[in-house]
Amino acid sequence: MQKQFFMKDKITNIIPYLNFEGNCEEALNFYQSVLGGKVEIQSRYDNPAMSAPENYKNKVLHGRLYFSDLAIYASDIFPQTKAAKSSGDVQLSLDVTDPETGKKIFDQLAAGGKIGIAFEKQFWGQWHGNLIDKYGIRWMVNC
Repeated sequence: MQKQFFMKDKITNIIPYLNFEGNCEEALNFYQSVLGGKVEIQSRYDNPAMSAPENYKNKVLHGRLYFSDLAIYASDIFPQTKAAKSSGDVQLSLDVTDPETGKKIFDQLAAGGKIGIAFEKQFWGQWHGNLIDKYGIRWMVNC
């Protein structure tokens, strides 16, 4: 009989990994301005093994935004490749402690994007709003 393997003992975290078409560093800095924290660019396309065009060597191969006890990882996808934006499959969902903070974050993320549901008290009694930001990333803000 095979011993049962429990994933709860092996998985420590889940981190969203976002892909951009050349503006990853700009997006990470924007998210830092909204959420706080620290942006770290781990590597760029200047590694010879990447064979990236000269004008792409300063783009982000792997970057991170750390805020609170959370993280978002991100990269610029290889040139001439398209990122799947707003596919509807995934949204980043932020839970905040109070409606004022939620409204502030929601409004900043929505700037230049498209609001799906305005951040307000919903029929189920909680505060919620959702949007697609100016980079094509889907967000939900909840309180």
